[in-house]
Amino acid sequence: MKKRTGLPLLFYAWVALCKPLFAEDALIPLRMDSPIQPDSPYSLFVGELLGNAYASLGYRLDLQNMPLGRSFLEAEEGRLDGLRDRGQTIAKAYPNLLQVPFPLYDFNLVLLADRRRCGLCALSDVDTLVTLRGFQFQQDYFSRQPSTHQIIKLGDTESVLDMLTLKRVEAAVLTELIVPPGFYRSSPHWIQYPLDSATIYHYLHHKHADLAVKLANKLQEMELTGEVWQLRQKYHIPPLQTDLRAELGSRISAVSANWRGFTDTPEGTYWRILLSALEQSGLQVQTRQSNWKRAKQEFAEGRADILVGAYDFEVPDNGLRSNVHIDYEFPVMAIAHSDDALDRYISGGQAGKACYVLGYEFANWLPGNIEVYEASSMPDCLKLLQNKRVDLLVDYSYNLKDEEKQHLAMREIKEALPLFVVFQNTSRGHLLRKTFEKGFRQLVASGEVAGYFADQAGYRQARLVKPR
Repeated sequence: MKKRTGLPLLFYAWVALCKPLFAEDALIPLRMDSPIQPDSPYSLFVGELLGNAYASLGYRLDLQNMPLGRSFLEAEEGRLDGLRDRGQTIAKAYPNLLQVPFPLYDFNLVLLADRRRCGLCALSDVDTLVTLRGFQFQQDYFSRQPSTHQIIKLGDTESVLDMLTLKRVEAAVLTELIVPPGFYRSSPHWIQYPLDSATIYHYLHHKHADLAVKLANKLQEMELTGEVWQLRQKYHIPPLQTDLRAELGSRISAVSANWRGFTDTPEGTYWRILLSALEQSGLQVQTRQSNWKRAKQEFAEGRADILVGAYDFEVPDNGLRSNVHIDYEFPVMAIAHSDDALDRYISGGQAGKACYVLGYEFANWLPGNIEVYEASSMPDCLKLLQNKRVDLLVDYSYNLKDEEKQHLAMREIKEALPLFVVFQNTSRGHLLRKTFEKGFRQLVASGEVAGYFADQAGYRQARLVKPR
């Protein structure tokens, strides 16, 4: 009996292992275009959402890799069964495509530029543009604008960004979804300015009209069961526009360091910027300050909604950096008793010790031969340097008195960099960032924010508007 029962057991085990393969093969394939940025959160969100919905209806997506412009034509002619995710206006240009009436997400058409050249970089601040050929959304946008810009149209994203990086144009215009994340990581000086927004939908060729109705009903069902919301949270996709105060709640907290003139009082420059930008939407913020290391730790642990005044490299994994900057910090300086000492420690590789303020992380810009000591304040570091307990002080030149500068040597180790507001990387954080940036741009455009700085020199240093 044992020998006779062994074969059926093995057979059933084999069938169980092969069941997912059989189930996948049983699904009817639908030819769709591949996403341009397949690893982006938005692409992953759409892929899982549509994949789950279609599987429940007996279908699967068979993704085809092809140029963007060609995908529209292939779908219009029915050689593709549909388009995964496109803007809401394309149905006008492609009458054979049916919009599945379930909004997937919102996105922006953005202008990309160097914030050092044009501040917050509105469209009116630039003259020469490069863009990507074949996007109906941006074609519609440019058709509504006065023809005052020189616009170059290229065939792929890499060529567009190369033109911008090589400074052959002042700005590039792309949909934010196709800009590679590595582009922003290449320099903190890149800024994006939202020109227009749209909602993304799924499209099917009209030969699948019955399936479009079934899919819309299925997506609505997934919305009611909470599955769509769970996927939005999984990929940090902001919810579609809602009442901001209801979505964000009444308690919003912000934390920063205790910087004189900027955050040490409620009238400090950075607090005025933050509070005024958010108050325009009726949002109230509780502010508090600490030392910088503790402030960053509070935010990283989720005990604050907003971190104010961070460099790009200081944004934690759970942080969502603002696209706009609120200021430009001065260059970071290595300070020693002599130029000879700077040569030996900074350039010559001699082992030494450096002091900087707790939490400032200037070690990122020091050579590996330098041992770091963190003190609670800049005067404490200065005492250590004067008493020859350390070889270098790393800080900003404005923190030294004039008489101290006369007896010390300084060398720039890092250029002036922008400072940002950081939000939690959650759906709530995405909405909060969008609200802040809209309000802040209005303050800058009106000229009101200029009065938040101590003087005109400080305002010019912030590089919020295009230099004249």
